[in-house]
Amino acid sequence: MTALLAMIRANLKMTVRNRQAIFWNLAFPAIFILIFGAVFGRDDGAGFTVGIAGDPSQLRTDAVAAMTASDAFSLHEGSAKEELAELEDGDRDVVLVFGPEPAGGYPSVTLVSDQTEGPTATIAVTVVRQILLEAAQGENPVPITEEAVRSEEISFIDFFVPGILAMALMNSGVIGLSTAFVIYRERGILRRIKVTPFPLTSFIFARVVSQLVVAVGQAVILIGMGVLVFDLTLRGNPLVILLAILVGALAFLAIGFAISGIAKNAEAAASYANLITFPMLFLSGVFFGIDAAPAWLQPVTRVLPLRYLVDALREPMTRGAGLEEIWLDLLVLLATFAVAMTIAVRFFRWDARGM
Repeated sequence: MTALLAMIRANLKMTVRNRQAIFWNLAFPAIFILIFGAVFGRDDGAGFTVGIAGDPSQLRTDAVAAMTASDAFSLHEGSAKEELAELEDGDRDVVLVFGPEPAGGYPSVTLVSDQTEGPTATIAVTVVRQILLEAAQGENPVPITEEAVRSEEISFIDFFVPGILAMALMNSGVIGLSTAFVIYRERGILRRIKVTPFPLTSFIFARVVSQLVVAVGQAVILIGMGVLVFDLTLRGNPLVILLAILVGALAFLAIGFAISGIAKNAEAAASYANLITFPMLFLSGVFFGIDAAPAWLQPVTRVLPLRYLVDALREPMTRGAGLEEIWLDLLVLLATFAVAMTIAVRFFRWDARGM
């Protein structure tokens, strides 16, 4: 046990002394938060996002045409259930649900808004109501019913920080660990450990534990920065968030181990790591939502582990989701860990000359 603790301390010291690793694992994502947060964090945006649902009718067609012709509206059409769910998630300012069109009259319209938006919701309701009245050119009035729901107000920084945290965990595990292990092998550090009584399993376990400590430290610093500088709001259970961090860190640590076993030198390890991480960086929802991505791209995003880590962090951090809502994301990450560790053990080498 003493030897294991000593190995963990040694790994932590090597991590702290590696200035390049500190930059990529901590300073780089922190810079992203500061820059994007300063630019977008307090920007409330302009215009109104409107959801359209319900039965087809001439009134609906005319209202949609009028709003489409204006740059002030961003329209989304779907089922009432889908659009109301988007409203509750804070992704719509107002939702119009059209009823069936009666003979000789206008269909009823339920105008649902988010009361947590305050003045923005009031203005949106007023403007949309006016659009409906202008679209109705008959003598009969349009029966409009207003309803209000209460959703969590999610700011840009609330959305952004979980993605950056996921990116940091990925970089730490894949880029940091893969190159570090190959360098250890090239310098003969692994060979010297091999001739000691210290077993391979304990050596790997010590490295994993030390990296998990680093991952938790990353999370505390990045989340703390978001809270102190940009008023980041954490809504979920901290233990659920911590579990997502640990499971995600394990998945990407395993990928880093796998790369270190396959790569012949540090340059190859860095190339493999960048080849894996770069596409995930922009196709996993780190900087922006991927739900609106083209249909042909959606299947690609579903095989990227980072997408599941982003979801596992963003759902509890921004919407207060529990384990019952992110268990599939965690399961995929654990499966990634199992597959990558199998590859890592299969191709693990103590000595660079044995490759």
